[in-house]
Amino acid sequence: MFTHHTTRGIILRKKKLREADEIITLFTRDFGKTEVIGRSIRKGNSKLKMNTSLFSLVEASFVEGRAGNTLTDAAVIADFREAKKDLGKLSLFYRIAEEVFLLCPREEKEKDVFLLLLESFLKIEKEKLTKKELKVFFCLFSFRFLYFLGYKLYIEKCAFCGESVRGECHFNPEEGGVVCRSCFSLKPPSRINIYLEDVNLLRSFLKPGEKKDFVQDPGLFMDILKSYLAFVPEGESFLDKGLNKNN
Repeated sequence: MFTHHTTRGIILRKKKLREADEIITLFTRDFGKTEVIGRSIRKGNSKLKMNTSLFSLVEASFVEGRAGNTLTDAAVIADFREAKKDLGKLSLFYRIAEEVFLLCPREEKEKDVFLLLLESFLKIEKEKLTKKELKVFFCLFSFRFLYFLGYKLYIEKCAFCGESVRGECHFNPEEGGVVCRSCFSLKPPSRINIYLEDVNLLRSFLKPGEKKDFVQDPGLFMDILKSYLAFVPEGESFLDKGLNKNN
């Protein structure tokens, strides 16, 4: 017996299959990351073709069968058309989608991730973003995304001694947080460390609900993100596939 499902999702990736089929990866509200097969979808007369554009929010119906999920219907809810006309925003869509595709386990319900993804795409569509703000946006998305996956940054206390951290410190991605000056001077960790002149800068950046209007270049936060991703499963794959190449 086949099971029929209808859900909302954002199209993360599309891949050609055979002569006219396509594998579509959705991040859905109800099933997390899910793959569906669009049968004959690349033919000119396909009704589904126009309703499955990359990075669109769609309501999709599919049948769950032995050979996988087959897409039966799709309707566009939001296509984020204006954002796709901007090369910077389009690049941000690609980067966010690739990160979610590579780091999220398949078919695990992650409602918080879906809401974060949808909220982020809506903001990208609506807000004017400079080149610097695009980088800040991606950093903030990534840290929140990693938090929902269980990779929280520990920035209040030292990862070694457990004491509160104030002022100067180092970020140690292997420990997932900051290391105070005393611990670092006694036993410098063997792997990558990033010096922070003031830990409150990182705390302020990661604090939710505040406009991130920093005078300095966001390169510091991007460096912290990249170093942390290297210790996350599939994180290095994402770095190799685009993040390092574009920064």
